Amino acid sequence: MKKVAFVCVFHQSDEHRPNGFEYLNLNLESIFTHCKYPFKFFGVDNESTDKFEVENNSEHLQIIRNNNQAKTGTTGAWNIGIKEAVKQDYDIILAINDDLIFDESINNFIEVIENYPENDNAIFGPVSNNPNNDYQLADKPTGKIFEITGEARNELNGFVQGMTRETIIKNPYDNDGNFYCTLPKARWGYYEVEVGSRIKHSIVVGSCFVYHFKQSIEDDRLGNKGWRNLRRLIENKEKSIV
Repeated sequence: MKKVAFVCVFHQSDEHRPNGFEYLNLNLESIFTHCKYPFKFFGVDNESTDKFEVENNSEHLQIIRNNNQAKTGTTGAWNIGIKEAVKQDYDIILAINDDLIFDESINNFIEVIENYPENDNAIFGPVSNNPNNDYQLADKPTGKIFEITGEARNELNGFVQGMTRETIIKNPYDNDGNFYCTLPKARWGYYEVEVGSRIKHSIVVGSCFVYHFKQSIEDDRLGNKGWRNLRRLIENKEKSIV
């Protein structure tokens, strides 16, 4: 069975993201509960104000601290985690946000990546309630698996992008082995167009639904109605699985 790496960039600060660690714990719980493949979670702490505390050390969890998010942005932090996952010989690598809830359909996503005929030169994305494009928009799994063009405005959204180790090794962005674009204009967004144009195949995996709960920047504020509604959706919402 293939080994899977979840590379998740997260951040916590009182000013910009006070719920950051709560997001992360919900994300972790959903993965640890539902993923049936051998996996490791590579959490890249993008210069949080506080230290993320791991209650129970786990061989399935590694936290990497990035101390200069102004220099790296989000793409640079993902590159840090992706390089580590490649170094540790993980077969399938998922670059993800922390504001996501996975269910058992994540296993469908991994299976499609594992068995897709051209998976050595492809990126994959699930469907979601909040994908910021029409191709991936759904409120549950659709079962449809199809390829999109990769042209501007038709790219896979970056909240979840899965790929094989071979795709990463064959398609580095630069001579430093980065997979995602490191130009300043792409560090905090809009890198999807670049990677979608560079990788030959972009695949929507409709057999996997991922709940993307950060509807707007206001969801980062303590006491926000959207955050309270999210908490009601998650069983054992106060429990941390690490």
